[in-house]
Amino acid sequence: MEHLVRMGLLFDFYGELLTPKQQKVFSLYYLQNLSLGEIAEEEATSRQAVHDLLQRTEKLLEKWEGKLHLLDQYQQHKRAFGEVDRALKSLEKQLPSATEMETAFCRLKKSVARLAAELDLKPEGEDASPLGNEDALG
Repeated sequence: MEHLVRMGLLFDFYGELLTPKQQKVFSLYYLQNLSLGEIAEEEATSRQAVHDLLQRTEKLLEKWEGKLHLLDQYQQHKRAFGEVDRALKSLEKQLPSATEMETAFCRLKKSVARLAAELDLKPEGEDASPLGNEDALG
C-alpha cells in the first residue's frame, strides 16, 4: 500500500487520538499536500521541527495500528465483502427467473447491501454501490 494512502487511512482510524497540533500538521502535510516549508511558515517554526513532528506522529500511528489492528481488520473485511459481492453477482447470473430461490437471493442481496452501507464498505476497486441499484433487487 502506498505510504501516503496508508498514512491517510491510519489518520482516519487514529487521528482523534493525536494532539491538536499533531492533527493540524499531519492534516496540512498529508491531506492538504503542503510542503514542510509551508507548514513551518504557518506554524512559525522550523522545517526540521515540522519534519520531526511528522516522523513522531507516523511512528505513533503505526504503533497504535500494531496494537489495535483496526486498519488491518478493515482491509480484511473489505476483501471479504468483495468476495461475497463477486459470488452474489456470479450466482445472480445463474438463477432462473421468478422462482423462490430468486426471491431469497434478492433478500440476501438487500441484506448484504445494508450491511455494506452500515460498515461503509465497497468491494476493492469499486466506487459504485456495492451491489448495484438496490431498487432493482426485487
